Amino acid sequence: MRHHWDFFGSDAQKTALHMQKHVHEFAVQLRIEIHSDGFFNVDPHHTCFWVAITRDEDSAELEKRLRPKRSMTDAEHIQLLAQLTSTSAAPEHR
Repeated sequence: MRHHWDFFGSDAQKTALHMQKHVHEFAVQLRIEIHSDGFFNVDPHHTCFWVAITRDEDSAELEKRLRPKRSMTDAEHIQLLAQLTSTSAAPEHR
């Protein structure tokens, strides 16, 4: 499962990088395996940080505690990125 956090404003990228640090610290503390992570810029004032978690139970724990804006499957994540690159529209929030 992939979990996404959105950050807005002139410091969106900087804030997303800071969130990445804390998510990794959280994962180490709880022994959660992060499969991958990354960023994408929706526009100059909107950056999204995402993280992919390997195990479903770890994913549920991360979602419960860190409350991401969106959680989606890998296929949904790929669709979101395709939508953003083709239309430059902001993703829908669930």
